[in-house]
Amino acid sequence: MKRVGWAALGLVMGCTGSEGSRVDDVLALDGDATNGADVFGDTCAVCHGDDGSGGSGPDLTGQDSLETVISSVLNGNGSMPAFDGDLTDQEIVDVAAYVTGGF
Repeated sequence: MKRVGWAALGLVMGCTGSEGSRVDDVLALDGDATNGADVFGDTCAVCHGDDGSGGSGPDLTGQDSLETVISSVLNGNGSMPAFDGDLTDQEIVDVAAYVTGGF
């Protein structure tokens, strides 16, 4: 009974505990690669290089999955920090559109 109660409380509060739902929320937005280039330059280029070919962060050229890029930006990946809360959902989908568009 307690499990159902906590699950119901989570739903009422809008917290399902699912990472996928955050990624899905961002995926539902239309990305703008031009704005994403600015976000990338301000936030990502320091580690991934101006052209995305890497540096202290990995090479991002050839990334073609919006979902993967969005998930990495939201949640972090390895030594990459999470940017959920630092970037808006729109900035995240914009930078993902830029990265997956081939720079």
